[in-house]
Amino acid sequence: MKIEELRIIFEEIGGKKRFDEPMRNYTSFRIGGTADLLIFPENAEDLKKILYLCRRGGIPVFILGFGTNLLVRDGGIRGVVINLNKGFRDMRLDEKIHQTPNSKRRTVIAGGGAGLQKLVGFALKNKLSGMEFAAGIPGSVGGALIMNAGTKDGEIKDVVQGVKIITADGETKTIQKKDIGFSYRHSEFPANSIILETSILLKNGKGKDIKKKMELLVKNRKLKQPLSSYSAGSVFKNPSGDFAARLIESAGLKGFGVGDAIVSHKHANFIVNRDMATAGDVLKLIEIVKEKVFVRTGVLLEEEIRIVGED
Repeated sequence: MKIEELRIIFEEIGGKKRFDEPMRNYTSFRIGGTADLLIFPENAEDLKKILYLCRRGGIPVFILGFGTNLLVRDGGIRGVVINLNKGFRDMRLDEKIHQTPNSKRRTVIAGGGAGLQKLVGFALKNKLSGMEFAAGIPGSVGGALIMNAGTKDGEIKDVVQGVKIITADGETKTIQKKDIGFSYRHSEFPANSIILETSILLKNGKGKDIKKKMELLVKNRKLKQPLSSYSAGSVFKNPSGDFAARLIESAGLKGFGVGDAIVSHKHANFIVNRDMATAGDVLKLIEIVKEKVFVRTGVLLEEEIRIVGED
């Protein structure tokens, strides 16, 4: 569909709209072609209208979070890209207190477009423990749920109670944790659904202890990961019983590159964009890494980052 047709279709939709917008401006990789239309709905009603217009017109839809585990191909994204970071980032504390034999627990309601670090900070401010594992992990709350973000210290599934979504048909519903199908870096939300908000159950704790643990985790991340470089975080999932970084390093691939995309010297499971890397560079490097690791170890690495768009 042509850009001018999209201008007409979405003319009456509120919120910021950007046509033929470079996606490199919205990903931590700083890579990616243009989106036909990038739109920032301000509320649920706007979002429902956008989804209705897309269904009626057969227009493809892609939901963009903070773009921190995303590689957009050089041809960009056709159709509509919806970004929830403007109108869906509210955060509040539920008044109800959950009393257990050993602790008191509180529920935090967080918008799908809120930053994961905003949730971490909100928990610390309210002296609530359970989000420490996420300290320093970039991205949105919605993206963290889709990917079941986490580390060896914990995952988002450990604290989720339920998630409110809009289905592909425009229906608003709440899904309980047991029905989401969380597993390692994976979830099973209904196809093409959009996360509006989630309820997170945390327990009361001591502020100084929570802060100390968060600061330690952030310090370790800075020591071990190339956080000052353009990247999309861990490229590959860790295979069962091993670490992708160890396998890549053992294959002698630290510092190996294609164009301006290189395997990080600091952490072998990160690919960094030195300056002007293309998605093509990254994709070629991913295939080389997978091939060399497989030949050496017999392990076929699986991508953790999302790869979208056209070549």
